[in-house]
Amino acid sequence: MRALIATIFSSYALLCAGATPETEYYSSIDSLSYSQAAPIEQMIHDLDGAPLKSGKFAFTHNQFEIGVRKNDFEFSYFYRYDYYLKFNKDTGQLAYLQRNDLPLPQNTHYNVYLRPNHLRAWGLSAAYFYEVNPQLSIKTRLNYLRATHTTDGYLKGQLNTLNDGYQAQLYLNYGYSRDTLLDRAEEDSDGHGTSLDIDLHWQVNKQLNIDFSGRDILSFIQYRDLTYTTATANTDNISFDQNGSIDAKPTVSGVERYRDQTQRLASRYSLHGHYQLDSQHALTSELFAYDRHVFPRLGYQRQWRDKQWQLSYDLRSDAWGLGLGGQYFNLHLRTDELNWEDAKTLELNFSVKGRF
Repeated sequence: MRALIATIFSSYALLCAGATPETEYYSSIDSLSYSQAAPIEQMIHDLDGAPLKSGKFAFTHNQFEIGVRKNDFEFSYFYRYDYYLKFNKDTGQLAYLQRNDLPLPQNTHYNVYLRPNHLRAWGLSAAYFYEVNPQLSIKTRLNYLRATHTTDGYLKGQLNTLNDGYQAQLYLNYGYSRDTLLDRAEEDSDGHGTSLDIDLHWQVNKQLNIDFSGRDILSFIQYRDLTYTTATANTDNISFDQNGSIDAKPTVSGVERYRDQTQRLASRYSLHGHYQLDSQHALTSELFAYDRHVFPRLGYQRQWRDKQWQLSYDLRSDAWGLGLGGQYFNLHLRTDELNWEDAKTLELNFSVKGRF
């Protein structure tokens, strides 16, 4: 890992030392958040609000990056924040009732499943562009990640509410920087890893081109001495007291220690088609996927003077996107609600570049 960092820094220094007017510098902000069961604002603020709707996942990816391109090489520094939460309907309902101090319905069975995957990290990247033929070009990018915060694991089991109590069999196993379930004191985490990105551009003919991008196609982050908790809760030990009431004596066993752990990130993919109708008008289509969740999109693009305007619609999230691009910048916004507090989809992409 140290050799990788040294190689990136050395290459960057050589590139900057030989900078010419052909050198391009850029900066970008990439932010995408989606919540299936509740507005994003409600998910952030401990589910305070209306009851959750049916949903199984929520995610956010946020990255700030600055970099330089010269000839066929690109080097950059970035900071990223990711959170991917998978759960089932029963767990969402339990979390909502607990966060809002509401009683659990009696005589109800719940299947519990919760799987968080969180990362906060800074990193360095090195990329190389190469042309297979005049119509096809590929970019490969290797990222070094230095993780400062993580949550990675799962909670699963069953819970049954009774007329006067409950039964539960739950199993918890997760590593973390901050224990959000059992309030263990926060400790520093030390994670180092890599991820691989690939871009492909195919100019099919004069009117049609197809672009593919894959982010974190392969990834792993290795932690040394990461704080973790494993615990088992079992309330099958039930009897009746002298008044005939249920007397449950749960047994809880577990450990809070340190271990080496490997984290893998959710992959993001985009397959984009662009069909040029004439010199000013074009149609676009896109299949965006986060992990295994696919978002189909359709769009229209118009050239006006030296600017490109784009309007698109996401068929899964019902979110409209508006984009504006020029020679030195690109801006794209997407949301399903004008009032951001009600939005389940929020996306911002902004980049600037210049040659010096």
